[in-house]
Amino acid sequence: MDWFGGLSVLALETRRGAEMSVLIEKYGGAATVVPSMREDRQDISERLHDFVERVRLAPQQEVLVCMTGIGTRLFLKDLQKYAPDVYALLRDVTILSRGTKPTQALKSLGFSPQTAAKPHTYREVQDWLLDSTLAGDLKGRHVTILEYGEAVPLPLTAALKTAGAGVHPVPVYRCAFPEDPEPLRSAVRSTVQGAFQVLLLSSGTQAVHFLACARELGLEAPLRAALRRMVVASIGPACSEALGELRLPFDMEANPHKMGILVRVAAEHAPGRLKRKLMAAV
Repeated sequence: MDWFGGLSVLALETRRGAEMSVLIEKYGGAATVVPSMREDRQDISERLHDFVERVRLAPQQEVLVCMTGIGTRLFLKDLQKYAPDVYALLRDVTILSRGTKPTQALKSLGFSPQTAAKPHTYREVQDWLLDSTLAGDLKGRHVTILEYGEAVPLPLTAALKTAGAGVHPVPVYRCAFPEDPEPLRSAVRSTVQGAFQVLLLSSGTQAVHFLACARELGLEAPLRAALRRMVVASIGPACSEALGELRLPFDMEANPHKMGILVRVAAEHAPGRLKRKLMAAV
């Protein structure tokens, strides 16, 4: 399929970079895929100990919120090793998953979580916790939130505290810059020089790091200008929301919010969207 029609496509994918490159080329794009982050494990021993003590005391009073698949797997692996008795008690804990990936991770381990509604942003997590009859009254309960690379959004924390819950964020990992930042720097320079026509973003953190790298190079304003001339595709609402907060443009959003759909939607619509942008600039 030659839907991209040879357009130069930049993606900032890290863990699934090889797969992203294959997908772009499958749809007729010239792929450049550079890592924009790395997952930096955090020391959660103290918070893990506190979680274990709370669950041992009153598992029915605990709510475990799983925001990301990899964070969920890492936390549960550590928990099973540190306190297998508490791992078994999770059957009595209310478990809420933000979306598809943490739900899959939990089910693969034998758990049956509740899942927040689409589009699976923190707002849907908040709505479920505050409104769901399954969650019950939050007053006096403890909500442990396995973070997804960044801190729990302040509105979510504030809403839960207002409802009378104790909020316990667990930074299982942080999204840090790549150990070798030069490919990302090169991508910023090339974007400013007009080397790419399409940008694919599969997380908001990718956009944060891309912009931060440009800022370090003194190229933030030229990068913003270049992105306005390009077609920018977002994988879903959480990513789109991050772009909005950064005041970065995006032209389309994948639905369902999966990497293969992201590439397909961009391939189908980018040539026409790019043509309209070029005509408007004349």
